[in-house]
Amino acid sequence: MNISHILVPTDFSPFSDLAIKSATSLASTFQAKVTILHVLTLAEVNILTSQPGNPWENVVLQIQNDMLKEAKENLAPSFPVEKIALEVVAGEPVEEIVRFAEENQVDLIVMGTHGRTGLASVFLGSVTIGVIKKTCIPVMVVKRGEALQ
Repeated sequence: MNISHILVPTDFSPFSDLAIKSATSLASTFQAKVTILHVLTLAEVNILTSQPGNPWENVVLQIQNDMLKEAKENLAPSFPVEKIALEVVAGEPVEEIVRFAEENQVDLIVMGTHGRTGLASVFLGSVTIGVIKKTCIPVMVVKRGEALQ
């Protein structure tokens, strides 16, 4: 299996942080590119852009700054931050993750076991389950670390 592009969806949870660390470790091994993707629901977009002076572009820039901070804190030690692409899209998370992966020649999706939707499922987050069901691209699920239990 050739891995040249790894996608890591993030919801800024500790479980996403573990996925970033795992993905960048794999990327170092395979010399792959990493894209970190955050999906805003349409309700979140409406709330964030309804604030005066906060157009979509400002929302995206703020989220990308948060993503870069998260990435820097959670990279595998040997992975350079310059090799990470940051993307923000709006829509239904499962659909947007799968669409992005398929349109951008992603070879592997790396996701955490839980996030904001952790209560929706006992073992895996509902977004993770949805992505697994809707894509043919391999999905690596990163289990919770001891520090999070």
